[in-house]
Formats: sequence, C-alpha cells, structure tokens
Amino acid sequence: MFLRLRYPILALLLLGLAACGGDDGGPSAAAEPPLETSVEARDAALNCTEFSNPDRPPVLLVHGTFTSGTEQHTAFYTPQLVERGFDVCIVTYPDRGLGDMQVSAEYIVHALREIHAETGRKVAMIGHSQGALMPRWAIKYWASAREALADFVLIAGPNHGTDISFPATLGETLFEALGLNMLPVGGVPAVFYQFPPGSDFIAALNAGDETPGDVDYTNLYTTFDELVQPVAPEPTAALDLGKDNPRVANILLQDVCPGHPAEHLTIGTTDTLAFALALDAISNPGPADIERAGGASELCGLVPMDLESLLMPERAADLLEIVSDTLGNLPPELHLTSGEPPLKPYAEADAP
Repeated sequence: MFLRLRYPILALLLLGLAACGGDDGGPSAAAEPPLETSVEARDAALNCTEFSNPDRPPVLLVHGTFTSGTEQHTAFYTPQLVERGFDVCIVTYPDRGLGDMQVSAEYIVHALREIHAETGRKVAMIGHSQGALMPRWAIKYWASAREALADFVLIAGPNHGTDISFPATLGETLFEALGLNMLPVGGVPAVFYQFPPGSDFIAALNAGDETPGDVDYTNLYTTFDELVQPVAPEPTAALDLGKDNPRVANILLQDVCPGHPAEHLTIGTTDTLAFALALDAISNPGPADIERAGGASELCGLVPMDLESLLMPERAADLLEIVSDTLGNLPPELHLTSGEPPLKPYAEADAP
C-alpha cells in the first residue's frame, strides 16, 4: 500500500554522487538564489504516491537528523494519511542531515516546486526536528517555495536554536547514543554548529518575519523533549510568540493533555496527539485548532501510540521499503568541520 514511487528508491544512491547542477525552477525562479545541488540528486530524493486526490492538499513529509524520509515516515504517517485520502510525498535530504542546512534546504525548495507544478495544488508540509527547522530556510529565501505552500506543521523544531546544541556537547552526546562516538579527528558534523541559539544560521533565519508567506504555521512541542530546549518560559519551538498571529498556533502537548508522555522521537513519529493536531491543521483553513480537532476530552483519550496500525500485516512491505532506503543512504558523509559553515551570499544581509 505504500509508495508507488515516481523515482526508484535505489536512485537515492545518487545523493552521495551529487555534483553541482543548474536550477530547474523555471522563469518564476529567475530572481531567486540558484539551486547549487544537482537536479538528478534532487529528483532522486523525492518519492510520492500517485496524485489521485484532487480534493485535498498533497502532503510533503520531512524527516529529522540521523534518519531518512522513508525510515521515519513509512510505518506511521504515510499510511495514516493515505488512509484518509491524502496524496503523500517523502523527501530525503543528504547524509542524514549531518551537512549544511543551507544545502539541505534546496531539496525542500525543489520538492515544493515539483509537487505544486505537477498537481496544481498548494502543498501541506509536515516536518520533525531538523525537518521542521531547516525547511523554514527554504520558505524564507525562495518565493516559489512560499507560493507552493499552504500549511506547515512543525513538530519539535528548534526554531530559535537549542540550549544543549553547542557542537562539542551535542555531537558527543548524540554520537555516543548512536554508537558512533569513535569519530575521525576533524571536528563534528557541520549541522551541529547551526543548531545553537547564537549561530549565524539561526540569526539569519529569524531576522525579520519569522512566518513569511501566505502560510499557516502550526508548532507542536513537548515538555519532555530532551533535545529541543528550552520549553519554558519562552519555548524555542514557538514562532511569533505573543503576537496573536491568526496564521500561527503554538501548542505545547502537555497544555492539551497534562502528563502526555511524548518526547523528541515519538512526537514526530508515532504520537497520536501530535498526529491528530497535524491532521486538523492540514485539513482545515488556518493552523491547528484544539477544539476543532476534538477538544481535550477526545484528544486526551487517544492511545499515545497506535500499536494496531504499526502491527498490521501490510507493514511487512513497508519494512522492505525501509531496508531498501537504508541501504541506499549508508554510509553518510559526516561533514566534519571545526566551525559553522559560512552563510550563503543571499543570506549575508541577515547576518547578525
């Protein structure tokens, strides 16, 4: 039931071989920054179901660091959305998100352009962790990406950086947790320098309008997130905090359901409360609305993890897709460096 692929999954191997290529965005992209990544790599990174539901927005799913698109989204979000009549696309940006987020953002630009052009419909995008933060770069600096997008659901996105993300700390912690702590000498992956609150990337990203375009933004986050901190008093995941922007909803899951157990991984993979709010956002005008989604009484009655959907026999095919995609994404380039990647010329005006 999973993806009827527009691009063969094994073509993801091209990501590791990508050379610089020209922009294929057409006349509307003429005044935008050129895409430096190759068209072949960007095409290979995008996989979609058939576009057969014209009454609903196509949904683009964006994964977090250390994983790939199909690894994160095959088993839960894709089948849940397909069952509800949505066309679904998954994008996998390079090297499990260890490289420069300015480069990864080009894959989001390309995906939004392609889906919008092929369907004639505006896209709803759901991203988790880096997949919530990094696409904002695409939205900020490419008008064609903003114009293709109707809704953006950001789940556990460190939108203003994270206090625990200083490269030495985060790199050591995460790589040890993943059993990858025996790193070659030469620094830590480039992306870790872009996560701290004081990074040039975060400063440029949040300079001026935090929520550009005619886009509805829903930010979902959890008290128990071990990576995206702080949650209080000013949550780093929130956008336009305190501005009463009708296009923005900042929702702490524990404000809806006290004690809700979601942490950084589950909030963006199997958490049914986050999914219900995301579904409400992409199914209706405006950002997510708690009452419209069922209210606390209904939402808090959801089982935190939909085990039945994860154990259905059809998931066997999903697992084969995951294995295939994993083989196509190993080993990633680590992008080891001793400092933050410099801002691209188009973003230098927003430097601190």
